[in-house]
Amino acid sequence: MTPLPVGQRSLVGTLAVLTTVGYGALYYAQPLLAVATEQERGWTRAQTGLAFTLALLVSAFLAPAVGRALDRRGGRALVTLGALSGTLAFALLAGTSDYLPFVVGWLLAGVAMALVFYEAAFTVLGQQMQGAARVRATLTITLVAGLASTIFVPLTTASLGHFGLRGTLLGLAALLLLMAGVAWWGIPAGARGDRAQTTPQAFEPDSRFHRLTLAFTLARVVTVGISLQLVPMLLAAGYSPALAATLAGLLGLAALPGRVLFVPLLEKLGTWRLTRALFLQLALGSLLLGFQHHLALVVLGIIVFGLASGALTLARAEVLAQECPAQMFGAANGHLARPMNLAQALTPLGMGLLLTWTGCYLPALLLLALLGLGAASAFGQDGQP
Repeated sequence: MTPLPVGQRSLVGTLAVLTTVGYGALYYAQPLLAVATEQERGWTRAQTGLAFTLALLVSAFLAPAVGRALDRRGGRALVTLGALSGTLAFALLAGTSDYLPFVVGWLLAGVAMALVFYEAAFTVLGQQMQGAARVRATLTITLVAGLASTIFVPLTTASLGHFGLRGTLLGLAALLLLMAGVAWWGIPAGARGDRAQTTPQAFEPDSRFHRLTLAFTLARVVTVGISLQLVPMLLAAGYSPALAATLAGLLGLAALPGRVLFVPLLEKLGTWRLTRALFLQLALGSLLLGFQHHLALVVLGIIVFGLASGALTLARAEVLAQECPAQMFGAANGHLARPMNLAQALTPLGMGLLLTWTGCYLPALLLLALLGLGAASAFGQDGQP
């Protein structure tokens, strides 16, 4: 395997660190920050949850515009702006005790999400690298960023215990400010030289692209729905809190080998057959989790589901790379990301309503399994969605 040139290794390292810190600070730390905010300021979970949902919605609605801007201007300035937006967001959250500025702070965090999460990182990567080198680089970034929750959940917990809410928020602001400098130093100003003179064309999604979007959006509903409900479902089934937490950790851990296995499986099966199999695997994992009182089947379901959800991050980037020219990757990625991120923001509400109506988790698991099958059907096979 030919090693990457020094410049490309620097880019991959920059994007890996940036996405890890971005997801860790802006996403995985949020539940812990929400609890601390509620305790300190007397707010409700509805208030903190609404602010975070609005941040996710901002990220979703900005995705197409961000993608087009990345196509036109490259990533250096925009990704740096994203890290600075996160810095300003946490500084505002640390400096206010009123609810309206709190919401504004999370709206700024939503802007940061749109500019530093995977969608932006994969677009920047596609501007500089192609082929097998891009696949390997995507794997590296997702493997590192996959540790974001492992790093930031205990880090945020310890920081809240030692420095309190305000100190933790200022610490996260400082960390994102550092990431702004890393982004400016490590990301090239524009596209790679052989594409720098290409004027990006307007991206017009066709019926084929709409079906791809539907497939990945349904898959996002499934992955978010399972990750949200796993621990409460296990506790309701009589599992101890320690065992439920361990099994939830296994779900995240299984995503890492899923990403490692993606590259050799891609060479053997091809992009389309492998991606469709991953959608079907989500459905199977959801069904297995329906056997809540059988630990062996639950563990098998978690592993099956985790492997698929981890690999789908890479599959999405690979499908997009094959479906659209590099100079339009950002626009296509933005069009795909908007409904996926909207689904991510609204799935918690939908799952909560379904649980309220039915009083148990089995209907939700069956629905998620059907959505996984729907994703495979919408995606099609052998490049014919």
